[in-house]
Amino acid sequence: MTQFYVNHADHAEVTSLLQRATGHMGNLLESLNGHLRGMHDATTGQAVPLWQEHQTNWNKSYHDMHVNLHSGTNAAASIGETFAHGDRWGAQIML
Repeated sequence: MTQFYVNHADHAEVTSLLQRATGHMGNLLESLNGHLRGMHDATTGQAVPLWQEHQTNWNKSYHDMHVNLHSGTNAAASIGETFAHGDRWGAQIML
């Protein structure tokens, strides 16, 4: 009978580190976004249309960064689960 096992412990540790880091980045982005949202109220005169264009671009980029941070972290966690499932499935096939 053939058996195999791939140790994915380091993956879990790295995924946990990634989740903490992306959480921290998310908090920083949220703080930055809060400050930038207030800039519209601080601008006057000819700067308003220019700032509005930059604010619109920032809002889109902010949304994209938020989505990518979460989807990347979720994908990393999913990879570990998929490999572990593949290990179990492969072991069952070998039996």
